[in-house]
Amino acid sequence: MTRTPDGTVIYAYGIVRHGFDVASAPSGLEDAPVAVAHAEGDIGALVSRLPLGTYGPAEIERDSAEVSWLSPRAMAHDRVLTWAQEHGGVIPLPMFSLFGSGAALTHSLAQRRGELEQVFQRVAGADEFGVRIHRRDDLMLKAIDTLDPDMARLRAEANAASPGQRYLIERKFAEQGKLAVRAASQRLARATFDELRALSRDAIARPLVPDPGRAAEATLVLNGAFLVDRRRIDAFRAAVAASVAQHEARGLTFDFTGPWPPYNFVGGSDAPGQTPR
Repeated sequence: MTRTPDGTVIYAYGIVRHGFDVASAPSGLEDAPVAVAHAEGDIGALVSRLPLGTYGPAEIERDSAEVSWLSPRAMAHDRVLTWAQEHGGVIPLPMFSLFGSGAALTHSLAQRRGELEQVFQRVAGADEFGVRIHRRDDLMLKAIDTLDPDMARLRAEANAASPGQRYLIERKFAEQGKLAVRAASQRLARATFDELRALSRDAIARPLVPDPGRAAEATLVLNGAFLVDRRRIDAFRAAVAASVAQHEARGLTFDFTGPWPPYNFVGGSDAPGQTPR
């Protein structure tokens, strides 16, 4: 990266429309003020000037491995983007999108102008929401006969059997129960995803990356991101609440987050996705 005359680097948070007002913007990384760098046409970028001695490529590679260094900067990055989404809309950029000069930034925006205009059209007037569903095997196994007809028949056979036969049937129930629980959770996760997708402008089933803090007690079966038109947010929230009410007693737990900037909907059509499982 070319060193600027004043020893700073341009840090870009996201792309905005021309004329975006930053008068009430929060501070960015290093508590630096946030400004708009205008480019040709109808787009610009939210930027801050940061010291190159801290935000050069080698320094970032070295320091970003430390959570204590990375976390406050990630929070500042998200703070600016969340504010921008609430005040006119933004196309988020990844953390540490850096430019050595205003000319380099302007050139990059000019090259991507057509693509960025299409993204603005796709996400305008909509917010991102996240829905993560976890399966609690112990709770779901207790309710599995209400979710799986074969397991319901086994339960009825066990209840009607003699003590010796009941033991064998209950062992079979326990062995088949693990597979039945997984199949039922997949089915319910897919159904929930489809119901919420019908209320969304776009939806992605993201890769199932477990939360280390919950992996021992619950299994992630859906990591959904939904782009929801602001006119349909109330209906979307109601559908999530209905799913929670219907499935929580059966062993599914829900994490519902948002609204967020459209982090997962600003890339190409080949954004990573995965079928709920």
